[in-house]
Amino acid sequence: MRKRGDEMSTTRTRWPSRKWLATQCTAAAAVAVAWVNAGAWTKPLSIAMIGLVSQAAVGYLVSNGEPAVASSGSGAPSAPSSAPSSAPAATPPGGGLVPAAGAQHTTA
Repeated sequence: MRKRGDEMSTTRTRWPSRKWLATQCTAAAAVAVAWVNAGAWTKPLSIAMIGLVSQAAVGYLVSNGEPAVASSGSGAPSAPSSAPSSAPAATPPGGGLVPAAGAQHTTA
């Protein structure tokens, strides 16, 4: 059973979404915890507050629902190529996140 407000709305509103409000509460709480740990307002806390305000503004101004514009300039999304790539794999075996056990790295 769906609760009221579960449906996606297509109408535009100036009010921020619940998701936006939740992210701002999280960011404000992080700055508050840093302030308590610092004991006094410091320059790094001012920098963190500037970051919080700027990300809040960007998050409010950029809609989640706007489609991405294709780089081809035609406005249509580009489809991925189905042709196999002749380029070698960019990542080493194992995904490249962690070197394989026992592997030795050498520099040229």
